[in-house]
Order: sequence, then structure tokens, then C-alpha cells
Amino acid sequence: MDKIYTKTGDKGTTSNLLGKTLSKADEDINLNGGVDEINSYVGYLRSKIGKVGYKEEDLKYIDGVLREIQYHLYLIGVEISTEFSEEHITSDEVKFLEANIDKFTDSTEQMKSFIYYSGSEACTLAHVIRTTTRRIERDFVRTFHGRQYPVCYQYINRLSDFFFSLARYFNGLENIPDEPITIR
Repeated sequence: MDKIYTKTGDKGTTSNLLGKTLSKADEDINLNGGVDEINSYVGYLRSKIGKVGYKEEDLKYIDGVLREIQYHLYLIGVEISTEFSEEHITSDEVKFLEANIDKFTDSTEQMKSFIYYSGSEACTLAHVIRTTTRRIERDFVRTFHGRQYPVCYQYINRLSDFFFSLARYFNGLENIPDEPITIR
């Protein structure tokens, strides 16, 4: 890439990795933008956790997992930009998320009720990423309505669960208990 700007966007179009010109309103472009948004938030979370004061081994582990997720999100962007003609996300990446969901869940107290999405800054940012991921999951459903979902959709589905578990794990690291919701 020699230049960042191509000027094709000035006319409301962009190109995918196959060289196909698409409207910036195209479903795939919207989907790719959403995945990019998640990736940016993950980078922001990585920048915040280094300033919290977690134990070095916890920080290193979490940052490594988040960095791997950023790479997976990049690969999902490639899949979208090649109109899903290339598969980069497999069941191995989904299992990676599931193993970390289990690790974080097993390290926190069992939930006894629904909870407020509150607590530490890292926790609440993880919840923002979770809800953003859920929105992108809905975009996937709209894009693939009536067609078979690619494995990367399963990954996005698990990713929101991952961020819920990570949010609670962050609070646990900072000794912040869940704030239960009580129906009045």
C-alpha cells in the first residue's frame, strides 16, 4: 500500500480484496466495518489493562488472548472482503474462545442472578465490546439470512460470551463483586 487514500470513497464506493467495487452501504462493507470496530475496542481494552496493576502473569495472559482475538478479527475481515471465498477461521479458533470462556468462568463466583454491567473500568469496557459484538452478530444474521453461516459467525457468537466472562473476571481480579439485579 503506497497511499492510504484512493479517492474512490469520494463517490461512495470502495473495493474489497477481490477488487470488486462496492457501495459503502453494501452489507458486506457494513459487516466488515463492524468487525473493525470490535477490533479497535479490543485494542483500546489492551491499552487500559496495562495501567490497572494486575499481576504480571494475569496481564501477560489476558493481553496475549486479546492480541490473538485481534488477529482472528483481522482474518474475519479478510473472509468478508473476499466474499467468504477464503476460510481462515476454523473450529480451532472457536475452541480457543471456549477454552478461555471456561477458564475465566471457572475463576469467578457462580452467578446467582442477573447482574448490572458495572464495576471496574476494564469490566465495563469488556461489556461495551460484548454489546458491540452482539450488534455485529445481528448484522451477520441479516447478511446471511437464508444461507449457511460460515464458521466465523460461530466465532463472533462465542466472542460476546467471551467478553461477558472476561468482564466478570476483571472484576474478580480487582475484588469487585457482581452487583445483582433485584426485581422490585
